[in-house]
Amino acid sequence: MKNINIDDYIDERKTIYTAEDPLTGHIEVCEGYYDGGYMRFLLVDDAMQSAYYIDSDMEHELPFDYMECFNWIFSINKHIRRTLLIGGGGFAYPKYYLDMYPEKYIDAIEISRTIVDTAKLYFGLNELQAKYGDHLKIIVDDGNKFLIDRALTIRGTESKSDLRYDVIINDAYVGYKSSDILKKSAEIIKACLTKDGIYVANMVIPLKGLKAKRYQKEMDVFSDVFKYTYLMQCDEEINPYAYQNCVFFASDRQLV
Repeated sequence: MKNINIDDYIDERKTIYTAEDPLTGHIEVCEGYYDGGYMRFLLVDDAMQSAYYIDSDMEHELPFDYMECFNWIFSINKHIRRTLLIGGGGFAYPKYYLDMYPEKYIDAIEISRTIVDTAKLYFGLNELQAKYGDHLKIIVDDGNKFLIDRALTIRGTESKSDLRYDVIINDAYVGYKSSDILKKSAEIIKACLTKDGIYVANMVIPLKGLKAKRYQKEMDVFSDVFKYTYLMQCDEEINPYAYQNCVFFASDRQLV
């Protein structure tokens, strides 16, 4: 999520753990009230990365509204079996995904070993792995490097179907890329997807105004690689000129 003054959003904030990570920055685990619920949060340099509800009655609820938009993948394709998530954090979405669909499989990539260890201690990752076994695979790696390596492996082997994903969800901020680099990234993503597989990306962007034009150009690059693209506004009440969570979809399968 985009950097914010975290104390404006978390009431009665109580820090319970901190660590320094050269890959990501200052890590903090804290608890407090957010949007009416008592939650535990993973912060990196005071930016909210993940959370979960401590109240057991809310344990199956997603902590952030934009993650609900990820679930549109099941409206597009009811037969999804294998998903790749880039950006593990506190592993809130893998927990939801497997709680709702225990017969499916999800691989989650997190670049930081420190964050994975923090998730094991404070966000129930150990219990999640024990509960779902090989349905959840944790990969400590750079997401882009992993996709490049996977695409090369697919290109060089005959058993390609087992290496491809039905869905790739990017929930990690990757920063600006030139059009040429972005097109290569889109081609690599497509190579790692099954036929008509779906790419999904959480984007914190404005929808209108001058600042929106660069992001539109980035999305247009994916239109050169995939037949269909679609941008979903997560909260239609937010000013379209303001930075906000939107979820971008790309696929050769018709989306709408």
